[in-house]
Amino acid sequence: MIRFVLPILAALAACTPQEQVSRRADPATTTLPAMKQFPDQPVRRGVARSNVDIFNEFLDLTFSLESGQTIQRFTRFEGPVTVALTGQHAPIVGRDLDRLLARMRNEAGLQISRVNNAAAANIVVQGISKRQLRRAAPNAACIVVPRVANWQQFRRARFSRLGDWSSLQVRERVAIFMPTDISPQDARDCLHEELAQALGPLNDLYRLPDSVYNDDNFNIVLSAYDMLILRITYAPELRSGMAKHEVAAVLPKILSRTNPRGAGIPARGLVRTSAAWTNAIEAALGVRSNPTQRRAAATKAVQLARSEGMNDHRLGFAYYARGRVTAAQDPESAAKDYARAYAIFVNSFGPYAIHTAQTGLQMASLAMSSAQFKQALEFIEPSILAARQAENGRLLFSLLAMKSEIYRIGGRVEEARKLQQEAIAWGRYGIQSSAEIDDRLALIARLAPRLPEGGT
Repeated sequence: MIRFVLPILAALAACTPQEQVSRRADPATTTLPAMKQFPDQPVRRGVARSNVDIFNEFLDLTFSLESGQTIQRFTRFEGPVTVALTGQHAPIVGRDLDRLLARMRNEAGLQISRVNNAAAANIVVQGISKRQLRRAAPNAACIVVPRVANWQQFRRARFSRLGDWSSLQVRERVAIFMPTDISPQDARDCLHEELAQALGPLNDLYRLPDSVYNDDNFNIVLSAYDMLILRITYAPELRSGMAKHEVAAVLPKILSRTNPRGAGIPARGLVRTSAAWTNAIEAALGVRSNPTQRRAAATKAVQLARSEGMNDHRLGFAYYARGRVTAAQDPESAAKDYARAYAIFVNSFGPYAIHTAQTGLQMASLAMSSAQFKQALEFIEPSILAARQAENGRLLFSLLAMKSEIYRIGGRVEEARKLQQEAIAWGRYGIQSSAEIDDRLALIARLAPRLPEGGT
């Protein structure tokens, strides 16, 4: 069964299905339950992390771009920031933007608000079609650009230095472009990631375990750590135009005030992520390489993580990435890599973390495929809690649908029905279309060996 199930779960783990199945005669989504939405989280300030580590991370985030280019000057918005939403967005996108801005005010202490006048706004979030975005940025889910106010200006200036972040003296106007023909969750994720970069650091660091400033995409909404980074960015001791050494001189004082918990915590001192490892991971998970090249790149990422002393969540992510890219061709090896990744994530973060939950989805599928339903539930239950905390509706859909299928096989028909309805409700938030929800439900129904109704 492993040879059959892993390609299916590769599709479940992806943002879009990689395998199409024939539509059910009686789709589960014929009568759709209301879309589920995540409740407001309690206000969180500060993190239980060493301020020594955060000191180094802040400087690495702030004075470099993702390309590796060095930024000479610290920049931010000076004064209150206004945000406008333009384009044909679904109403829930406006709600999620308002929730995010409220969090930024309450947790990061930012003076930020939403306005209707896009012409006067500091940050404009413009909705465009996915096709338009792909023409300009083929590999981007959404983009953030300085010094422009709309898509037309961006198109005219895209090959000039107008959009060069490294040439800024101060941030005054930024545009975010995101597709309108995506799921509500994908739209919300764009808002979190791009607003975080419009306001704060422009770099991403794979060594961060709990941040959207990390291209592993496990954390998809701004964390307490991210809010701390934004609070530091807008501390009164800082101003646009400061050099790196000037920021470093006042940063310990800012950290003592904004994160007192971190003063007495020993530094982990994780090694910096090498460019070679980053390139290998991006080649493994990118779309430009062929399958053979992607598998070779994933193996290189595992080897580099070991040899360079990245014996932390980055090694787990390398195993996870290799599991994903080898699942169709070598499912037995992929199963071993998923197990290695799961063990590393449990050891690093515990069973109720989003890294563990994403890998737990794969482990549960393997258990289901061999009819080890009790073991599958042991992976699913903590992963459901982690997915709720991480506000990941797409992951919640898959986990609840798997739990529903296990209950159906076990004869708990009414409980199974309710779980499936809850899964679909989260799917309406995390997945773009009802047809895709039906496809994924069909994939999950094919995980388990065929047993009689009520069988054990």
